[in-house]
Amino acid sequence: MKYMINNWKLISGLFLLLLISSFPASALEKAVPKNIILLIGDGMGIAQITAGKIVKKHLNLEEFKQLGLLMTHSGNALVTDSAASGTAMATGYKTDNKAISVSHDDEPLKTVIEYAQEVNKVTGLVVTSSITHATPAVFAAHVKSRKNQTLIAEQLSKSGVDVLLGGGWGYFVPNTTKGSFRNDHKNLLVELAEHTIVIQTEKEFNELGDVDSVVGLFARKALPGADQRSPGLSEMTQKAIQILSKNQKGFFLMVEGSQIDWAGHDNDADGIIREMIDFDNAIGIALDFAKNNNETLVLVTADHETGGFAIHDGSVTKQQITETQFTQSDHTAEMVPVFAYGPGASDFTGIGDNTKIGKLLIHYLQIHPLK
Repeated sequence: MKYMINNWKLISGLFLLLLISSFPASALEKAVPKNIILLIGDGMGIAQITAGKIVKKHLNLEEFKQLGLLMTHSGNALVTDSAASGTAMATGYKTDNKAISVSHDDEPLKTVIEYAQEVNKVTGLVVTSSITHATPAVFAAHVKSRKNQTLIAEQLSKSGVDVLLGGGWGYFVPNTTKGSFRNDHKNLLVELAEHTIVIQTEKEFNELGDVDSVVGLFARKALPGADQRSPGLSEMTQKAIQILSKNQKGFFLMVEGSQIDWAGHDNDADGIIREMIDFDNAIGIALDFAKNNNETLVLVTADHETGGFAIHDGSVTKQQITETQFTQSDHTAEMVPVFAYGPGASDFTGIGDNTKIGKLLIHYLQIHPLK
């Protein structure tokens, strides 16, 4: 009799697994994700995406079927900066331009990463800027001004984030080290090395074995442009997912295509296209993982649009853009798109505010704690 009961439990379990695997996409889109990958194209508006599609022909973004639009204004201005917009996505709250996950009154605002750590998820930040730049900083630091990158470095080194990949070693080494941006003798890389692996070269990155955490800072400040950096954004994204996905309780990963924004500031259309295609390649890495893991939500959005970029001529057939214009060299107040794939994707459709990102991600973490 006991044997029959055990067999029945096994059959029931197998039936349940088959039932879940046969759920239509619409059902999975309403589920709660175990893993979250948020990819932010800094300065990426609709025109930047259009340019990428014309030249690349097919974007990984085209695989996303759930789309929305987000307002990006900050707490004190119609036109946001990356700090305020990033804070909205990391915490669910508006704040003033330049503020890194603190309120109007300079009180710390709890971030998605801090909520994720409370339910024993592992976390990561991957960028092509300095790791202390505004967008990555808002997920793991609380600072009145984004300009205080040495303080941000100190907070990141104590944040418990499992994977940090990008540039910015100059903010972590003492002022006695050539290239340091610090005005003190603190060596944050030595402190980090006490509990994680610290690497600074492509060779070390390529030789990285089976690890549970890593800090990889591959440039004094920002990484080179898309056609020169190595490791690239796709490789770093792949490595971060490989490390974080080993955790049975899930993970949160933020990946930023940081330099789409910088090309916009420079009114450099060719630079926008290179960085946009590079960012889309990283999106493909995240999407491939999610397609093989029905517990992963992938979100792609932007903090703001940069440059007032517009495409005026070119050819879809020849995959080229021959004429573009910019309205300015700074950010604009245009809405930005959000693309969603996986469990919870349907929550991100329609027109909303960028705080919607933070509020929903925190909601998922609060209603789905994994002990």
